[in-house]
Amino acid sequence: MPPVSGQTLLIGWLLLPFMAAFLAALLPPLARWLALACCLATGAVAAAIDAGALPASLHLLGPYGVVLQPDALAAPFLLLDALVCGAVVLDGWRRPMPGPFLLLLMVLHGGLASAFVAVDLISLYVTLEVVGISAFLLILITRSDRSLWLALRYLLIGNTVMTLYLIGAAVVYLEQGSFRLEAAATAGAAALALLLVGLLTKAGLFLSGLWLPRTHAEAPAEVSALLSGVVVAAGVVPLLRLAAVSPALAAVLPLVGVASAGLGLLFALFEADAKRLLAWSTLSQMGLVVLAPAAGGLYALGHGLAKAALFLVARRFPGRDLADWAGRPLPAGVWGTLWISSLSIVGVPPLLGFFAKSGLEKALPVPTAWLLSLLAVGTAAVYARLWGAPLRQSALPPGATAEPEPAWSPGVVLLLAALVLLGAGEAFRDWSPALVPAAAKAAVVLAVGVGLHRLLQPLRRIAWLRLPDLEGFPDLVGGIGVVGAGLLVWIR
Repeated sequence: MPPVSGQTLLIGWLLLPFMAAFLAALLPPLARWLALACCLATGAVAAAIDAGALPASLHLLGPYGVVLQPDALAAPFLLLDALVCGAVVLDGWRRPMPGPFLLLLMVLHGGLASAFVAVDLISLYVTLEVVGISAFLLILITRSDRSLWLALRYLLIGNTVMTLYLIGAAVVYLEQGSFRLEAAATAGAAALALLLVGLLTKAGLFLSGLWLPRTHAEAPAEVSALLSGVVVAAGVVPLLRLAAVSPALAAVLPLVGVASAGLGLLFALFEADAKRLLAWSTLSQMGLVVLAPAAGGLYALGHGLAKAALFLVARRFPGRDLADWAGRPLPAGVWGTLWISSLSIVGVPPLLGFFAKSGLEKALPVPTAWLLSLLAVGTAAVYARLWGAPLRQSALPPGATAEPEPAWSPGVVLLLAALVLLGAGEAFRDWSPALVPAAAKAAVVLAVGVGLHRLLQPLRRIAWLRLPDLEGFPDLVGGIGVVGAGLLVWIR
């Protein structure tokens, strides 16, 4: 019997989540195992890509058909997809999952995997729509009135910008005779601006991402982990691919990234709600991911793992209001997750976030690298706000008869272990004496960030210093319009 070709393996892997979701609808008791199998398969594909064991490009249905590129850029995003979705499955292993959650999770997982390797505009449109619709249904899973409005708002914004994206794809084909991303890079300003409006909104960047904080904060914890951990990356990967071949986008994308990082950071520094703080931080960190295509994958991996862990433990927070945390001790599973995950995002060694941030600094010009250090100080000040609650010493809080959940969730343990082990792997692979001053710099950034947090603490209590609400529906539409108009003017 001849060996199975790499092309056949790739096609089978891409179809697996959708076939598993169909089978789970027929045999619900198998849903958890099927979802876990899909995650393991994606993790194996990511490892095979890293080892060079799979074809770097795959063409289907002729020159105008589907083009897939499972390359080095896609590998860290596929690993992120596998680990975050797998962690969500493990986190809810002993709990009854609401409605068709696992079925939708598999569809989302398959859509994300396809979006990470697709390099033609129509395939990207289809996969991003699959991701958007499955995310919409997952937000709706609790079926409350508030989740209904947030899900509808998410769907309406997503469908609107993807309609603009589709128009841009049609214009690219009329001008260039191709749907490849390389054709989009040489298309006119109007076509490229329409494509970018869709991708920037899906990625949750700058004013196009104002939908993100409220949606991610109000969704159920496991859905928030998926949204902030990996769903926003579906719009980032095409942006990074386009930036690598389009000089116009390569010039404008860092500006959008810095603006997004600053906007999210400013609101996170003064946000009183713990989940909204995490959501604003996602908007900020995704801005850093797009600063350099060469380093964006590892940075997205480090951020996504840590942010998914933080949202998974959000259901065990002592409350949403950070002002009440100081006198409410946290169980070890929550306290340890807060510290490890947030320190990784800040960039403290030996966690994965440190090596991701170091790689990003190396890929940036000196002025932007210094700006990244200033933003890192602000990030440390944001996450220092989560370190105010003490560790609970007793096994149970006073008056409690049983712990509602295990101290350490299996899914959270998987994510934290990945942050540590992948960090160790990066240290082994890229060790150099330059990492020593980088570690010292990280310690200084952390100390200055904690000082900034303490300096800002009294200001957060002043009512007139509250930042404006930019998350109303007119604000979302206006923000997208401003970004689209700005892109059209800049690219011209």
